[in-house]
Amino acid sequence: MKNSIACVFPETLPDERFLLPLVQVFGQVVHMQAIENAPPEQRTATAFIQHCRQQGRLGAFTPVPLGDRRERFCALARDIRRRGDTYISQLSMTTLAGLGRRDYPEPHHAILTSLLRGADIQEQEKTELMLWQSRLMLELGEAYDIGQTELSDALRTIARRQDTLFAELCEEEENPFALPAAGQDDGPEADAILRHRLKAWTRLCFHGDRTAPGLLVSSHRTAIDLLQEVYEKRWRQSARLLAKIAIPVPDEDQETGWVNEPDGRHSPDLDRLLAEIAAAGSCLRFSDEHEQLLRAGLAQWSRAADCPPPVGSAKLELYSFPRASSTRLFSESFADAASSRPDGGEEGAGCVVGLLKMA
Repeated sequence: MKNSIACVFPETLPDERFLLPLVQVFGQVVHMQAIENAPPEQRTATAFIQHCRQQGRLGAFTPVPLGDRRERFCALARDIRRRGDTYISQLSMTTLAGLGRRDYPEPHHAILTSLLRGADIQEQEKTELMLWQSRLMLELGEAYDIGQTELSDALRTIARRQDTLFAELCEEEENPFALPAAGQDDGPEADAILRHRLKAWTRLCFHGDRTAPGLLVSSHRTAIDLLQEVYEKRWRQSARLLAKIAIPVPDEDQETGWVNEPDGRHSPDLDRLLAEIAAAGSCLRFSDEHEQLLRAGLAQWSRAADCPPPVGSAKLELYSFPRASSTRLFSESFADAASSRPDGGEEGAGCVVGLLKMA
């Protein structure tokens, strides 16, 4: 039985494209929920996502519950869902100009003031306002994701109809025409939203010295680059690439039945190592034993990965940041929160972060 957990950031909604590879490696995949006991988002819940949730392969965590303020926040969240485009437009106008500079300081309460204008939420202490802002940013991110998913689905439907029409007209199965894929917007607006989502996710996840419930994994190269940039400046060394794990991915018709129940028989050493990292919230002091587990686990995985039909492929890259705890690295990289603790307090600790790359 696999005991390892992957904690996806900064997205808060499961995405089948990334869930499918991750459940090949980890026993469970978890996402943050800004609101405790929030019902699953039905518009993005595919059959495979529902299958994983039923089998306990997909979970959620809420690091800072709202408690008795939950209903008031939910009312605001519903308004965001109804007027998501308006809020995202406000967010973009507020942040795009300054995000071109890496050292741009976010205006105090700028986003919160813009989003909560007229929402009848009284001024509270700075920390509480920061947490509200973070939850709102994650809600905006979900609205953005849902919009991108709906756009991608619509474009795929148009592309299929186009292919059928061209095939009928040309009387051949293949044709050189294709529509561009959606959901891969790397422009300034997408980058601005990503940076604010990373900040919001970090503030909530690590609030009060909490740690993430699993090995931190992102699908954004930008996020890993920012971590590496801050790490090199702060710790005066480069991150280490631990491993590149090739993951076979089935097609849409195979996926639910192809993914077996989790077990560690195929790569027990790799699963043991990943489970230890996950149990420590991505933090681990790498020893000679861990190095041996990694080498043996990768060899086991390489042999096992050749067994299923390689319909598609993904790659999970694991990066090690020696001496840096996940709390400190993420806070200094994404939340503009430099720690006042001396390096000696974390000497020997290490953070491991994964980058999931789709072919």
